[in-house]
Amino acid sequence: MIEYLKLIGFFNGFTDEELEEVSRITDVIPTRTMEIIVRENENPKGLYFIVKGDFDVVKSIGGNKYKRLQKLNRGDFFGEMSILNDETHSASVVCRSAGALLFISKEAFNDMSNENSRFSLKIMKELATILAQRLRHMNLKYGMSVAQLESR
Repeated sequence: MIEYLKLIGFFNGFTDEELEEVSRITDVIPTRTMEIIVRENENPKGLYFIVKGDFDVVKSIGGNKYKRLQKLNRGDFFGEMSILNDETHSASVVCRSAGALLFISKEAFNDMSNENSRFSLKIMKELATILAQRLRHMNLKYGMSVAQLESR
């Protein structure tokens, strides 16, 4: 399991002891092509890290139509909001090619947090750093889109 965790950039700053701790609460989930991993508007189950395969984040735009929001590959993660709150998924994640995921359930993360708050704080800090980077990126894209519209 630790070898899988070392493939994920999220865990680069973790010691072998910390990776061992993560491995105790992590499951490996094989995925199939076109398998829906999480569904929009469903209750969250936990945090997923991509070890192998290609995935799409898609949003329903009515009827049977979907808009791809993002492509995800090895090292990416999704479902992080389930660790932070209990809101339903805002999009679906579909497997484009067979692969493997590492999964940490909400319950396992919460149990670990109760046992070792220092360690769960490290995971939360890493999540917050990445989410802040994503927000900055989206703000930049939004600003460029607004500037483009105003220049017309």
